This record gives sequence, C-alpha cells and structure tokens, in this order.
Amino acid sequence: MAGTGRLIIRGVVGGLAIGFGGRKLFGWFGGSGHERTAENFEKFGYRNGRAMATLAGVTELAAGVGLVTGTATPLAAAALIGEMVNAAAVHRREGLWAENGGYEYPVVLATAATCLAWDGPGALSVDRLLGRERTGPVWGVGALALGVASGTAVWRLFRDETY
Repeated sequence: MAGTGRLIIRGVVGGLAIGFGGRKLFGWFGGSGHERTAENFEKFGYRNGRAMATLAGVTELAAGVGLVTGTATPLAAAALIGEMVNAAAVHRREGLWAENGGYEYPVVLATAATCLAWDGPGALSVDRLLGRERTGPVWGVGALALGVASGTAVWRLFRDETY
C-alpha cells in the first residue's frame, strides 16, 4: 500500500506533537500543565511565560493533528519545525546529544517534519482525499524556511536577551 511508511511517521511524529501540546496545556501524560510550563518558559528567558506556554501548546496540538491526519501537511510541518527551533535554542548550551540535555531530539523531529512536507502525507491523508496534496522540494524547503523563520522570530522577539 503506497504511503504506509509516511502514515506511520505521521502517526508517531504527529502523535508526539499532540502529546507535547497536551502536556504543556493540560498536564496530559504526566506533563507540567499550563502553570508550571509557563514558569519554565520564564526560566528559559521568555518574557511572558503564560502566553508562550499557550502558544507552544496550541501550536504543538495543531501541528500534531495536521500531521496525524495529513491535513495542510506543509503548514503543519512548518509549525512543528518552528517549535523545534525554539526547543533546540533552549537546549543549545547543553550541546547536541539528548542524554546531556541537548537538542538532538528537536533536530530529529524537525527533520522528519521537513521530509513529510517534501514527500507529502501519502495516500491515506486528508490532503490526498481533498486533492490538495502538495509535494516536492519547493514544499519541503518552504516548510523548513517558514518553520525556521517563525521559530527564530519567536525566539528573538519574545525572550529576554540575558538568557
């Protein structure tokens, strides 16, 4: 069946994004919930932790649903990439490797999202069902560029320079 591998990747990556958002907003799966997540954002140097916790949680939920269902896949991928740019930036001082608190995992998720935008969601997707599946390098590079630009903008505009 064509697209089965992409369906699996969408399910895992999108499902994890939904979990990230739910952990931030609602404390799902043992997560911090909104208040503690807001405090953590402030510790990471963001000026308005409550707004950032909301923005991050909603973005992750929406990106996850988009990826799982294969809806507006390049936009969903760009949203997840933007989130992962911020996650990588927060963990940049610890280096690359996740076992040291580094940014390895955000890089892997951003790469998977880029590949989904590039190759499209596959046959079992809302995009394909509606005849709106977009694939190819323009969509992959476009999602990557939009994600990096939006993630960098959030990082630059909404945090204190002291962090």
